[in-house]
Amino acid sequence: MPSPLQIRPHPTKGRGLYATEAFSPGTVILPFTPLLLLPTVSHLASVCSYCLRPGDPRACSRCHAASYCDAACQSAAWKAVHSRECKALRRGIEDENRRRRLPTPTRALIQALLCDEIADGLKGLEGHVPEKKAAPGDEWKDAEMMAMAACAFSGKGTTEEGVRRAVEMLCKIQNNSFQRFDPDLGVVGLFLEPSLAMANHSCVPNAAVQFIGRDALLVAENPIRAGDEVELAYTFYTDPLSKRREALAHYHFVCQCPRCRGNLNVYQVAATSPTVNLNSQSLVPDVSRFRKHPAASSLDKQSIANRYGESADHVASAVATADSLPERRRLLRREYGKRKALVEEELWAVAPLPDVLFRISLMYGEEEKFAFALAIACFVATACDPYQYPSPFHPVRLAGLFTIANLTTHTAAATALLANSATPVSKKATLEQKTEEALREIDQVSLCQMLLIMILRYSPDKCGAEPSLAVKAKALLDDIEKLAGREEEMSLIDEWRQDPNGEKSRAFFEFAVVRQVDALARLGREILTRDFENTVA
Repeated sequence: MPSPLQIRPHPTKGRGLYATEAFSPGTVILPFTPLLLLPTVSHLASVCSYCLRPGDPRACSRCHAASYCDAACQSAAWKAVHSRECKALRRGIEDENRRRRLPTPTRALIQALLCDEIADGLKGLEGHVPEKKAAPGDEWKDAEMMAMAACAFSGKGTTEEGVRRAVEMLCKIQNNSFQRFDPDLGVVGLFLEPSLAMANHSCVPNAAVQFIGRDALLVAENPIRAGDEVELAYTFYTDPLSKRREALAHYHFVCQCPRCRGNLNVYQVAATSPTVNLNSQSLVPDVSRFRKHPAASSLDKQSIANRYGESADHVASAVATADSLPERRRLLRREYGKRKALVEEELWAVAPLPDVLFRISLMYGEEEKFAFALAIACFVATACDPYQYPSPFHPVRLAGLFTIANLTTHTAAATALLANSATPVSKKATLEQKTEEALREIDQVSLCQMLLIMILRYSPDKCGAEPSLAVKAKALLDDIEKLAGREEEMSLIDEWRQDPNGEKSRAFFEFAVVRQVDALARLGREILTRDFENTVA
């Protein structure tokens, strides 16, 4: 069977990965099995070293530097590489903590030095050694130190020639590996597959990598024609230009994609996205909202977006250091206040506002104010995510749907308890009362069910295993569909599920999902005004 991908020379980038057939958005182009797959140091004790499945894995009794979720993974890892790596990891060092703190690239290099098949797989890759040697800073010095450590641990000796070969291999590993991402834990490991590494970068990519178990799935993000180059984003492409360039400096090239050449904001990119028209069955079905957003055409708004947009990395680290919920709220109010200009211009999709809003929703959830958490999540899913990621197939969009669905499992139960004692809401009602009333008027169970169906519909087509988000969505959906007394609702939902584009189904979807999420999102905006704009930090 011919491969759907081909590695060919690129006129300016050396080589590239090209499609040999057409792919529609959301389609799995090809799965890739890793040449190298290792957990990060911070997750050595929380994910399996072979399949990277989260849990409570047991450490190898010999080296204590690898952990496995079960005997099958341990046996597979032992056969693949750990029988050689294990001895190296415990050679010449007795302190377990130091052994466990070996940097992940050093661990990967040890495997390459000990396994000829891994070393052979790295041969055709580019490591940009001359550029790294000439670069300012400690990049090359650090690489040499890690290479010397790997040579010592692997028993290869630290001769000049041996270290030179090792550092060249390390540069190839660092330059061509992917961060193995878990939706719940974040970056949990390093993944490298030589053919997938041939894909070049773009900040307007037409494909993305999603991980399932040990494998990586290359998924079409935009329409791809036969002969098109398949491009990935090596960094967070919704970050501002300065931050993207900083992240790409490691690869020693300057991106020349349309987003970078024109310093386009997320609204400008969304307005011209080829996947916007796919949003007819999303939380933002009105395509004109993408095409006509003021920030796509207003020079003033574009200037503000460029001036005040910045990386959200420091937001995450600041909130993570908070010792209590009150402290977290204080920090989030401060971060929100710093983005006053973006808020006033309603540039909600400009980083780092989406991350700040997402963390505000999490905070309300931790405070068990689930109705407020739900309202903010709906606001993020309609005002932020679609503009950052115009394709409804994007994992961030699907994660947003699951967050809303999951929160409705909390609010639906609370609403049912309050239903019999509820009183009409007056014009002077508090936000808590207005939110409670809005939830009473929504069929939250049906909303949750339809959002879960959307997740399964938009998840990558089956390829041996399902993404973890799809597994969670299916489990929750199975529980909902066991509920008794919902025959009428199920009839309408089943008709929509089988023919989502039918006139009746579209009207039902608009009423049962779009309007309800929009109503909650409007309340989310009011909550932000009251709790984060009209208070003093």
